[in-house]
Amino acid sequence: MQHLTKEKALLAFVVASLIFYVFMLLVTTNTITNVSAVEANGVGVYWDINCSNIVSSIDWGTLEPGSSKNIIVYIRNEADEPQFLNMSTINWNPSKASEYITLIWNYSGRLIYPGEILQIKLVLSISRYIEGISNFSFDILIAGIQNCPGDINGDGHVNLLDLSLLARHWHNIPTYDPRADINMDGSVDLLDLGILAQNWLKGPLD
Repeated sequence: MQHLTKEKALLAFVVASLIFYVFMLLVTTNTITNVSAVEANGVGVYWDINCSNIVSSIDWGTLEPGSSKNIIVYIRNEADEPQFLNMSTINWNPSKASEYITLIWNYSGRLIYPGEILQIKLVLSISRYIEGISNFSFDILIAGIQNCPGDINGDGHVNLLDLSLLARHWHNIPTYDPRADINMDGSVDLLDLGILAQNWLKGPLD
């Protein structure tokens, strides 16, 4: 009887060890690592408020499906005139990664004056449904622009054409259009409509 009990205990230990090993293997294989190159045009992107340490790339570290990571940067207008800010992502590798990963920021859409510095939070989010991607890369472009936030179609004015585009993708239906997501928070909603209304009928730097 004692010998049988020892065998059962040993069997239970082996089973528990196998379960733990499989669990750790699943966790390891589902983690996602990536790095983003950062390019700036007309502005400077820095790690510190003194603007002495340039952000040339961002290592997002290891992320789990369904998680997100916040990074704080400082953006300075380095042009001789007021500018708005624009952010975009390009060169996704693999290309399908952009279907599961989003990058947003907390820029409000206001005009930035020469030499002015803004603290900006970048948020990278990983979809819980991501599959087949263990690492990826993409480039972040942050630029100073002259067009008002709300000029969705880029014709230099905020008007009914822009409102129509925003309405067409309201709440990301039928699809998400980053042009209509004026504040780049991942959703076309009342916040974007508010920015558009604030700049209604304005042209470049009005």
